[in-house]
Amino acid sequence: MEFTEFFQSIKTPATIAHIIAVIVGMGSALVSDGLFSFFARDKKLSAKEIKILEVLRALVLYGLVAIALSGIAIFLSDPDKYIHSEKFLAKMSILAVLLLNGYALNKYIWPHLLKKKFFTAKSERNVRRIAFACGSVSAISWLSVLGLGILDSAPVGYSAIMALYAAVILFGMTVALLIEKREYD
Repeated sequence: MEFTEFFQSIKTPATIAHIIAVIVGMGSALVSDGLFSFFARDKKLSAKEIKILEVLRALVLYGLVAIALSGIAIFLSDPDKYIHSEKFLAKMSILAVLLLNGYALNKYIWPHLLKKKFFTAKSERNVRRIAFACGSVSAISWLSVLGLGILDSAPVGYSAIMALYAAVILFGMTVALLIEKREYD
């Protein structure tokens, strides 16, 4: 059996695994973003709230690993088709933003969230702003990747997709920063 034929033969189960992984990863990320906003209303995170966010954080990570593995299998079923698809390239570019954003949230923001005065200390203001901006990037990116994944084909090219994505990201970050300013200044 040829290399590509093998991946064509497992494309259906790989697609099912991919969809389940997206549900777990994206669902956990969106719930985490929402719960963070809800938990932050009293300007502190309890031990129970932190534990819930930790569980969701782990589910996002496991979801991303499963998305990557199943996505590679799908890609290898027809590499020539995918590498020449502007929709696929846009989806991968947005996924790269999502991964970098997740890395920033986990490595830079998460340790600050664990501090008791994260929501009230002036010294945490910039990190808090970044956290809110990253939350908007997370939600918008997950929904963008989902939207592109659902489409059979994109009605516009890579540049237009990425320009629209950038505009929505800028709008989302602006709204997130306005909310942070209103609630925590």
